[in-house]
Amino acid sequence: MKINYSKTSLKQLKNLPKTKQIEVLKKIEKLKYNPYAGKKLKGALSNFISLKVWPYRIIYQYSDNDKVIFINVIQHRQSVYK
Repeated sequence: MKINYSKTSLKQLKNLPKTKQIEVLKKIEKLKYNPYAGKKLKGALSNFISLKVWPYRIIYQYSDNDKVIFINVIQHRQSVYK
């Protein structure tokens, strides 16, 4: 399984505190074994899945056909859905 990152998500990851960077990367690695571990979003964001790494959220998409996880956004929970 392949994991791709948007430029925005890489920049956001880099700006997190080091301890949170490690936590986020561990959670993303676990997605390889269970890509549906997060919560499926609804409404306008219904194509996305959200994974919690308190107090941050990882917003990603998974393609069953290509077996690719695409990390779109890594942001604080207060601003990620806006």
